[in-house]
Amino acid sequence: MLRPVRALPALAVVAVTIVACGSSAAAPEHGTTASAPAGTQAAAHACGPAAGHTIASSRVARVYAVGKSVYGCSGRTGKVTRLGASGPCVGSQHVGPAAVAGELAGYGLQSCGVDTGSSLVVVRRLSDGRVLVSQAATTQMLGPESYSSVGSLVLRSDGSVAWIGLGSSIIRHTRDVEVHRAAQHGQALLDSGTTIDPTSLRLHGSRMTWRHGKTTRSATLR
Repeated sequence: MLRPVRALPALAVVAVTIVACGSSAAAPEHGTTASAPAGTQAAAHACGPAAGHTIASSRVARVYAVGKSVYGCSGRTGKVTRLGASGPCVGSQHVGPAAVAGELAGYGLQSCGVDTGSSLVVVRRLSDGRVLVSQAATTQMLGPESYSSVGSLVLRSDGSVAWIGLGSSIIRHTRDVEVHRAAQHGQALLDSGTTIDPTSLRLHGSRMTWRHGKTTRSATLR
């Protein structure tokens, strides 16, 4: 015989509410390529499965991997969008790196063949899945049997995005590294050179920084 369920005491209800929601305030509004810390991952589980590996998140959205796929979801609308794959880029579109700011996700999307590969930078609104930005990771013509990828990426909640793209040609033995910005006022190539650290892009409010050789350079992202 089923027994009636007792109502929880008021203090217990408050405790459950705090556990479920309290840590979400720690998530940043501006996104970088770093993976979300453990506390942020727990807050983001309201969007997408708790078992998924959180790649990046905000208070209201999350990018996560389940199996060989990467998804983005909005905690506000419940919309889930497959962004690409988490495995090798041959025969699929590999997602990485990724950043989340507000309900927006920015990420690199790399596609590879046997001897070529190209990458895009994508900004997608996770509340409805709409793509807002889709730009080539690099602009330099690299020649035959070339590859391009995204080394690091930063994103603001207004949709402004910046990234470091790198490319190389197996035939010509060339290498190119570029710093790009795409914002409300258009797209710009901010810097280029083989001594740029592809993983060095960081965002501090609206100021972005990167390493070029032994110096740190900066620009405004807006």
